[in-house]
Amino acid sequence: MHKIIHENHNCLYLNHVKLIEQQYAEFTHDKERYKLKPELFNFKPKTAAEDKNVGSQNKRKADAENEECEELKKLIQPFREEIQNLIHQEYVKYLENIPRTWEEKLDFPKFHGANGTTDFQTTKFQEHDFIIPPYCKFYNHNINDVRQILPELEKYDLIIMDMPWQNKYIKRLKKVRDSLAYHMLDNDSLQNIPIQEMIHANSLVVLWCTNAPQHLNAVQNDFLPKWNLQIVHTLKWFKFNTEGNLISPIKAQGYKQPFETVFITCHKNRNLNNLDGIKSIDFIASLPSIIHSHKPPLAMWLREFLDDSVHFKGLEIFARYLQPQFTSIGLEVLKLMDKRLYNKIQS
Repeated sequence: MHKIIHENHNCLYLNHVKLIEQQYAEFTHDKERYKLKPELFNFKPKTAAEDKNVGSQNKRKADAENEECEELKKLIQPFREEIQNLIHQEYVKYLENIPRTWEEKLDFPKFHGANGTTDFQTTKFQEHDFIIPPYCKFYNHNINDVRQILPELEKYDLIIMDMPWQNKYIKRLKKVRDSLAYHMLDNDSLQNIPIQEMIHANSLVVLWCTNAPQHLNAVQNDFLPKWNLQIVHTLKWFKFNTEGNLISPIKAQGYKQPFETVFITCHKNRNLNNLDGIKSIDFIASLPSIIHSHKPPLAMWLREFLDDSVHFKGLEIFARYLQPQFTSIGLEVLKLMDKRLYNKIQS
């Protein structure tokens, strides 16, 4: 995690690999630890042929520049060189292809588990090993049934949700190969998740959102009022490729963008004065994972704004990997804990 400052603007650059490694290192005394393979972040620029195919599939009218586009471009431009340098320093030697094991079809049953020790544990499923980091709990459950396990859950300091929005791209993926896509939910189902029953007065709730206007509006006008939440800060996560350039051009609304929106929220009655540190960050930037919807972890940044930055309780809904101090809920909570996606390191 690296804060880049230019004049009166701040960018938070995230290295997914280092952040996860740091989280693991803080909570294990085991001599053997695990680190995400950096090859998972070999997010190459699109070839000319790929760009042409994308253009041929897009039936919209020619792009029309708007004021927001220009503002975003001006915001990003001063930070590009330092972001490029960081990506080059951290990833250039790992720019190799890796077997796409995460695309294998895995039908996880309904189960739950925990690791309350300081050591990594391993479990086996369909002949593959999955690692369980220290101090975590997990429920491989359909979120529509979350009320069944609500008595086992707590009031959490930090809740993170990367919601499975209805998405035309994912629908197309499902037609190609079902294992490439996730199970989508409509907005009515999403807002019925009882977030309001899992927060306290000083909780932070992070919501990843697509750029679709209907989803952005639903978060602000439907989800937050129902969950007793208010917005602390809205910012964008800009995705850069291995050459240090945005993964695609910034375009007018309605086109695929090189960013996603992040809503950071809190209880509607909380005083926002002590959260100015969050609001000081103008945008987040990182080299994204080549695994679809494999979001960078935000706990190492946001924990300083929690009541207890060391012993906080986290909850991730729609999780596909596990983090120390988090309870994870979803249909694929172990999917990205596949041992084949990690390197073993000695402390």
